[in-house]
Amino acid sequence: MIKKLPLRKFVISYNAFVCSENLLTPFSGLDEDEPAKDAFNFYLSQLRICIEQTFGMMTTKWRILCRPLQVHLKHVGKIFMYITWLHNFCINEGCVCIINSEDNLQNETGFIPSDITETSIAGNAVL
Repeated sequence: MIKKLPLRKFVISYNAFVCSENLLTPFSGLDEDEPAKDAFNFYLSQLRICIEQTFGMMTTKWRILCRPLQVHLKHVGKIFMYITWLHNFCINEGCVCIINSEDNLQNETGFIPSDITETSIAGNAVL
């Protein structure tokens, strides 16, 4: 799937994988000593941190992501795409969750994430 990505589209990964045209991995070992490669590692690390923070915000806001998804596998991609669209819409509209001193989620729109419980639904996979 990674090899089929269009030009200028990349997957960011750990250096456990081999770097390729579409898979970006940090330099390791002696390569890290070169300033250009060290800078590449720094910016790649910043991208990964940003992505991890985004997933953290999404799991805080969209509580369905706090538990294993119990949906048919063919629907997982659509669920993540819709959550991403909604997440970006909320950011663009200024709906940002703030954690106060009592660790309660609040914001100016009154959004408080719902709590979900794991249920067993026949015919669905648990991811």
